[in-house]
Amino acid sequence: MNDLPGEHASLSRQDARAVLGVTGREGDTAPLLRTLREHGTGLSFLVAMTVLAVVDSFQTQVFGVLAPEIAASLGMDAGSLSGIVAAQGVAAGLAPFAVAALLRRYPHRVRLAVGTGFAWSLTTLFTGSVAGPLSLAALMLVNGATTGTVAVLHPPLLVDAYPPPARIRVMSLYSASSPLAGVLGPLVVAALVSWLGMDWRAVFATLGGLSLAACLYALRLREPVLGRWDVAELQARSGAPAPAADEGTTGFGAALVRTLRVPTIRRMCVGFTAIGALAAPYGVVVSTLLEQEYALTPGQRGLFTGAAAAVSIAALAAFGARAEAAYRAGPARFMALSGGALAAAATAFALSAVAPALWLLLALLALGQAFLAVIGPCLFIGALSVVRPADRPHAMAALGLIVAVGGLAGAGLLALATAFLDLRGALLLLLVPAALGSWFIATIRKTLMGDLDALIDHAIGETT
Repeated sequence: MNDLPGEHASLSRQDARAVLGVTGREGDTAPLLRTLREHGTGLSFLVAMTVLAVVDSFQTQVFGVLAPEIAASLGMDAGSLSGIVAAQGVAAGLAPFAVAALLRRYPHRVRLAVGTGFAWSLTTLFTGSVAGPLSLAALMLVNGATTGTVAVLHPPLLVDAYPPPARIRVMSLYSASSPLAGVLGPLVVAALVSWLGMDWRAVFATLGGLSLAACLYALRLREPVLGRWDVAELQARSGAPAPAADEGTTGFGAALVRTLRVPTIRRMCVGFTAIGALAAPYGVVVSTLLEQEYALTPGQRGLFTGAAAAVSIAALAAFGARAEAAYRAGPARFMALSGGALAAAATAFALSAVAPALWLLLALLALGQAFLAVIGPCLFIGALSVVRPADRPHAMAALGLIVAVGGLAGAGLLALATAFLDLRGALLLLLVPAALGSWFIATIRKTLMGDLDALIDHAIGETT
């Protein structure tokens, strides 16, 4: 069928899919800046979101570097400090669902993104003045709850701020904020301590101040129109009426169930479980392996972590255009590329487990980490493209929880593996869920186009 059915049909199915970024045609991708100019957008929104995501990690970065000094100053042992950090993680895991529910009644995402940014900035700032474990725990819980909103707010905002021909490249550049923070955070902390002689309290105060400055920069952002480049554009081109005003205020539970009924989202959940199972234990295994077998010092391991993060940033910058072209050509190529990236990551990690030389081991680990980094933007775009705009925060909250569950499964698998195998054997065993996940991600090609068509039908009023 060439034309969309219904009284408002004036748009062919092919043209409707092209609105969502799937043209069925191959070819070179236009440069990002040219694409943005053609659509009347710029990089300022992306830059602001990326800066917020980078400073979001400041408190965690300080704890990662200065945990012994913090524990000694407050009279705490490592176990107690770890418990506080774990509680912060729980708060960060629950916050996305609370924010997604809040958005049903208060649909001001930019205000929430900037407001929570100010909240975590202030908690970082005042962490330097805590008097004991209780006040530290309270601030860490607030910080975890506010930083947990990043995943549920930022990607949907970027999807609404940028058109489909640029989304994957935009999301890839935004995803570089995580490895960028992994490079900059420890370096800034080391500089403040080593060069300026600051103690841990002064470091928190300084980074809190820098984070506040980033939030002030983000105050200039304006709320993008919900579904501007997809659902709203489809409605405008087809002449269909806008959805009912109360669509975005339906119950949180109903919206979450509706999101999880989308076949592509369910398959994404399996893929993200596999990614979580591999990514969560990865750092522990690698750090322990490098310390036990090669006697690398913390500084040397940190140098490798920074170098690997830099490789991931380069991979994200280079991979975006190819993924954009694959998405434009169709779901089959796009999901095969995404599943192939996860398979390549698993292969690199597998080879690293049997690498005879340290340089080869480090190169393979960095390569595997880079392949793992590029999968996230592809899957996020694939998931958000088939979900109604008002339901996208729910999709992000659900996928975040799935990654956490996968991490717990990976930690359990690691504990089981280390009981019977050495660290190299444990690393090989962790690749089993990754291999299964790569195959399952590739099968999303069977559902992605159908779910895109379902979103089109909803946009023009053919379905409810």
